[in-house]
Amino acid sequence: MALKANNTCVALKLQESVDTFANPSSSADVLPVSQLAFSITGVTIANDEATGSEAKNGAEVSGKNATLSYRVKLRPPGTSVVPEAGEFILGRILIAGKMTEARLGATPASAEALGSGSTSGTAVLGAGVSGTADLYKGLALTLSDIGSSTRARLTAIRQYAANKTATLMQTLPDPPAANYQIPAQLSYQRSVVAGDAPFASQRIWLDGHRYDLVNCVLTSLRVVIPATTREAAAFPELEVTWAVTINSDADEATPVVPSLGPTPKWRDGKFFMSGVATPGSNLTLDSGLSVGYPPNPNKEEGNDAPQLIEATATLSFERHHRLKAIVDQLAQADAQAQHSVYAQWGYTAGNIVQIVVPDARFNYASPNLGGGFITEAGDMFIDAIDKGFCINFPFPV
Repeated sequence: MALKANNTCVALKLQESVDTFANPSSSADVLPVSQLAFSITGVTIANDEATGSEAKNGAEVSGKNATLSYRVKLRPPGTSVVPEAGEFILGRILIAGKMTEARLGATPASAEALGSGSTSGTAVLGAGVSGTADLYKGLALTLSDIGSSTRARLTAIRQYAANKTATLMQTLPDPPAANYQIPAQLSYQRSVVAGDAPFASQRIWLDGHRYDLVNCVLTSLRVVIPATTREAAAFPELEVTWAVTINSDADEATPVVPSLGPTPKWRDGKFFMSGVATPGSNLTLDSGLSVGYPPNPNKEEGNDAPQLIEATATLSFERHHRLKAIVDQLAQADAQAQHSVYAQWGYTAGNIVQIVVPDARFNYASPNLGGGFITEAGDMFIDAIDKGFCINFPFPV
């Protein structure tokens, strides 16, 4: 009988050390994925020896390269409380992409009154929070008087000063003047501290044929966020590609992949650029990973495990082209100043997603007249700033 493409499965677990397979569980570590692709290619050397005739000897096979790619729905934890450290499997992918996992309880434990001096773009927090600069940068923040629902009362912190002033990712119609709370949340924050991200071990099942993969390193990590409209619906997803080493393979029945329920869509939420609500249709965050393979003849394949050597992050967007009086795109790119980008979707605690980019610089964008509306697709450059982008899963009350 032919093997079936839908009878596939991935299990993922972070390694404690290089070259040590982490033995992902066929139940606890299984991750639903789509568009799985597994490639094995030979490393060949052309034989240039003369043979005394026109015929040449075939190339020699000296080894193999393997890559693994798939997509993962950007589905929040869906739990009633913040998951334990390392428990959220999608989060393990982000950690492998050089992001730091931060687990926070509600701060303060109960909502309290704001301090004095808030503006439409800042909130001065109260006695229940720390005065450490940048401690809360990139995190979700609840302001009780900025919306009529739990999700509408959520915003995010662009900058945080030692005097407890939180610069907001959105400009409000009026200064907030009631209560605030930094809700419990699971946050993944870009780290620019030197050092390697952990390796991952993965198991993939191809309808009964299992491959054990060790020293898996991300070579591409993209967060793709299409808007869902009445004309078209689409999933927010992670698109990932790994450089992998085949540790072993065997015949084993494919495990049952859990059904985790619906994935929140990017609609009825928020999209703010430079603090201003922005109509648009797509947002893509690319970590810009570059990987190298240090040569080492002591190893079976002639290399040490692959290592991340560079990461240049960018943000791509498609938004409506607007009048110069509303958005001066040329001036934004000319000035090369830092601008914030903020997206949020989902409805209930544990099922909300935030994308927070506190600072990015505009490249030039061309108007697109190819459809019924004039749009512009452009790029933004994210500098090597700690917490330069964050993916939050808040649990507001």
